[in-house]
Amino acid sequence: MFTKVANAVLQEPTMSLNQWELLHQQNSFGHKTASLHKVAANTSQYLLSHVTIMSSVMCEDAPTDWLIKPECSHFVNSNDDAWENTVLAMSYRSFVGAFNFLEHYQNTKAAKGHILDAVARKIHITPEVWVWFIDLLVATDLSHEDLVYKIRNEKMRYLSMGCTTDLITCSYCGQKVVTDSDYCTHLRYNKGAFIPDEDGVPRRVCELCGSKELPNGGVKFVEASWVAVPAFPGASVRGIVADCWEGPKTAYTQEATGTKAASQSSLILPSSDATYAALRNLKF
Repeated sequence: MFTKVANAVLQEPTMSLNQWELLHQQNSFGHKTASLHKVAANTSQYLLSHVTIMSSVMCEDAPTDWLIKPECSHFVNSNDDAWENTVLAMSYRSFVGAFNFLEHYQNTKAAKGHILDAVARKIHITPEVWVWFIDLLVATDLSHEDLVYKIRNEKMRYLSMGCTTDLITCSYCGQKVVTDSDYCTHLRYNKGAFIPDEDGVPRRVCELCGSKELPNGGVKFVEASWVAVPAFPGASVRGIVADCWEGPKTAYTQEATGTKAASQSSLILPSSDATYAALRNLKF
């Protein structure tokens, strides 16, 4: 099993919860926004951020279905890792419920919050070539005052995802890698390079994570961390969805200053005056 990380960047600071739901044409928590949402009686307060965390890549058809189409080679991240369209579609929902950390310090006692939702957006590069962009709804506990201040004021703009994968495939020769001894010469010495294939088409050399033949694509996304430097510049935290959202407190997040425990096991999320015009102004 291999562990991978890749980063994303924050672009805008504010958006409402209604806008998040309008943007993706679905209810984030399985209910209408103005309806009752069931949460634990003991709650904390969170900053909710909209993050475009990563992209997939489109590969050629079989029998050379490990070759990345040149039109989307730039979606390979700076760590030279990539996720094929079908693999990412099978695995991205594993983000939901994962921890929110700082600089990949993966100790549950140091968690800053949680990932509440994950949505896939289909992005066409050409009429025939397309990829998935993955949007996350990230909750950061308000008790982490310094981090929250930096997020609100765009001083902390980058997030990085972490995942594990059961299989790696060379995007040039198709070699399957399960252990370190399986690496081909391309992955050992040519990652990040473009090498012409048999037809003279330059192909990006990278590690394709997972496989559509494995359950859930053979990939599990385990965390999203606030970091200083991004690995995937095309992905970004696009805005703050809610500045003070009340949700369930866990053993790994603290109660924010001034937060009161809910008197019952449900709370009402207020409706918003957000409009579709505001959504049209968002830059993608």
